[in-house]
Amino acid sequence: MLVFTVAGVVLLHEIPSLWHAKFYVDGQTIMRASPALELFAGSYRGTAWLFAPIFQFLEYVGIDLSAYSTRFDLDWFLANLLWSAPYIGAIWLSAYLARQEFRPGGLFVLFCALILYAPFYGSINKDIVPALISLVFVWGLSPGRPLPAILLFVGLCCVYGLFVRSYFLLLCVMFVGTWAISTDRRKVLVTVALGSILVYFAFAYIPRRLIDIGRSEYLEGVNATRISYLFDDFSAAGFLLNRLSSLVRIAFPLELVLKSPDYAPFVVFRCYVSVLALRMMGRSMPSDVRAASSLIFAFTLTQAVFELDFGSAFRHFMMIMPVVVYLQARSGTALTRRLLPRLALR
Repeated sequence: MLVFTVAGVVLLHEIPSLWHAKFYVDGQTIMRASPALELFAGSYRGTAWLFAPIFQFLEYVGIDLSAYSTRFDLDWFLANLLWSAPYIGAIWLSAYLARQEFRPGGLFVLFCALILYAPFYGSINKDIVPALISLVFVWGLSPGRPLPAILLFVGLCCVYGLFVRSYFLLLCVMFVGTWAISTDRRKVLVTVALGSILVYFAFAYIPRRLIDIGRSEYLEGVNATRISYLFDDFSAAGFLLNRLSSLVRIAFPLELVLKSPDYAPFVVFRCYVSVLALRMMGRSMPSDVRAASSLIFAFTLTQAVFELDFGSAFRHFMMIMPVVVYLQARSGTALTRRLLPRLALR
């Protein structure tokens, strides 16, 4: 893990020479936003309020962020390192709580979390707050009793959703619903079908502003990773079919490999996690494993509703990366427990 961590830190320093400044749009927007602690303040204004003490501290110690993302100097690197440290710590602690064994699957997930995702966590970004909420969830899961962890996670997400990012309210509903039926994968499919019927008949009451906000502006110039809807999104049937197809496309974004092989590492990682989450559902799985897999599935459902492009979907996935690390580490134990009774019968 230390090697992956050092490599990730080196990579976040070299990002400007390898990629582009779009990774720093979040940071620029947060610093320009007017801090506000009020209901539905918005992701940038709410995050600006949360980060205001940090910005004041950086100014106090003489770190100048006035030219952030346009001047790649020591101040820029130190600020990025400061935002990276909590995420890196969350990954390390999640691996420790899950008693991570460094087998191929575990090494792959840690490689992706610490190196592949360095461009996303290695900057001023608003996704670090949900990542820390996910760490609290993992900490609650580690004793093996998921209910307190679920209640704590839902409570934190409700507060975060009310004041910062409203779609976390939908995530809470999706998560609780998925966890309640996660003892049987068939129930999950039936529930998705019933939910689809509900969405169809409730189409006229869906708050489209929350879904469409910023779509035309944000996607300006985004072509390769844009999620282009296949159906008319302003009809009930089209809206529903677009979300169902987006669920599959985000969980298994194979189409990106056809556009560029550069996306292959992200595609492989996302497909791996989707398969892992589906495998870890079922009555025979430990309750903490089912809770972790339910959160990943619910997060993907929420992304299918709101995400604008695959790049954002990949980046936002860092919000639950501690849960991914925990689930992968616990999956070996869970599969062993499921296989032992079968082997005993032979």
